[in-house]
Formats: sequence, structure tokens, C-alpha cells
Amino acid sequence: MDAARATSFGAWAEEYDGWRPTYPDAAVDWLVPPHAVHVAEVGAGTGKLTDRLTERDLELDVVEPDGRMLGILSRRHPGLRIHETVATSLPLGDASVDAVLVADAWHWFPKLDAAAEVARVLTPTGWLGCVWNVPVLRHDWEWRALRLDPALQPPDDLDPLDRIGLSAGRAEQRAFRWTWTLTPRQWRGFVSTVSHVRLLPEDECQAALDETEQLVERACAAAGTTTAPLTHDALCVRWYPPT
Repeated sequence: MDAARATSFGAWAEEYDGWRPTYPDAAVDWLVPPHAVHVAEVGAGTGKLTDRLTERDLELDVVEPDGRMLGILSRRHPGLRIHETVATSLPLGDASVDAVLVADAWHWFPKLDAAAEVARVLTPTGWLGCVWNVPVLRHDWEWRALRLDPALQPPDDLDPLDRIGLSAGRAEQRAFRWTWTLTPRQWRGFVSTVSHVRLLPEDECQAALDETEQLVERACAAAGTTTAPLTHDALCVRWYPPT
């Protein structure tokens, strides 16, 4: 993955925190083992998944390499154990956690090295759980609003091991569909946190965001509403290391 994109989010951590979506209960329930006591979240960002994990009775360690992101997370959850480090150097003991969870971040990691480190810290019955919020786009204006090319959409039947870039171990996946209802301004805010838009030259970025807002305004006017839905699949993968 491009290093500039992977490290870009901390520079606009407040906006990222304000405009990024959460994760639905069903997805979180599927990712967290029913027997879990101690869980680590890696690549936590500003804590969108962390918010949901703190609702559960879990011992939680949170790992994030960007201190700017962690600053927001720690203000919201001051009692958590947080660690400013990378996925390939987890400050956890061998076989010490029941799950390692990663929300919208696994694709930024060096996968083989990160998987080896995950396998080291997992208990024998533990797993790696990854989730991505993937927009489900049905109309041309939605693709244009998100500045995405339909031809680049990954296939629905992609093997779960392929999805996480690993060849060893066992994996399974499920998708949990949910809908986020946003005003045109909120659509603009969300798209402003997408790296392929945010890293455009400033004038191009603002033009793209203007177009996003206008597209959603027209969609709302056509529907006679003040908001437009943005449907997602919370796409989840559970990976079990080879024994």
C-alpha cells in the first residue's frame, strides 16, 4: 500500500473522527469471540470500533501507530490501555488475547509479518477479526459522489484468505448490511475522509467535494427528502492461524 495514503489520516484526525461511520452490532458480535475476556484492537484510529468494544465486558488493549489518532481516542476513553506502536510489534505476551480485531485497517499492514505477530499473541482458540465498511452503491450518482469506478469493485465471492492477503490458516467471512442516512453536507464530510479524495491537490479536492454535495442535493430533491441513504456492508473476516 502507498505509504503516503497509509499515514495520511492522522493529519486530519478530528475530521476522520467526526465523519467516519461506526459498525453495526451484528458485525461486532460476530467478530468478538463469545468466550472472549481479553481482546486487542490494532490500527484503532480514533476509536470507531473501540467505542463499540467498550460497550462489552472485555479487557481491552488498543494499538495505533499515530499519536494524533490516539489523542482523540484517549480523550474519549481515558481509562483504556493504549499503545502507540505498529501491528508488527504488539506489546502483548504470547498467547495472551482471545482476539485481535482490526477495523478498516488490515489492508495497510505488511500482512505476513502482521499475521505472524497476531498468531503469536492469540490464545489457541482465538482469532483475528477484520471488518471493512464497504459502500453498496446502486446508482450512478453514488459512484460519482464517492469518486469510485464501478469496474474496480471487488467480487462478492472473493475467498476470505485472499481478501486478507494470506495463504495459510483458515478463514471465514460474513457481510452485515446496514444503512447510514446523511444530509448532503454529511456526505461531503464522509467523502473528505476518503484518502483517494483527500490526497488530491487542494483545488481538485475541494472541486470533488463540491460535486459530491451537489450530487446528493439533487438526489434529495428528486426524492423529496433532506437526506440520502448510504448503504454499507460491514464485511467481516475471521482468520484462524495454522496450528
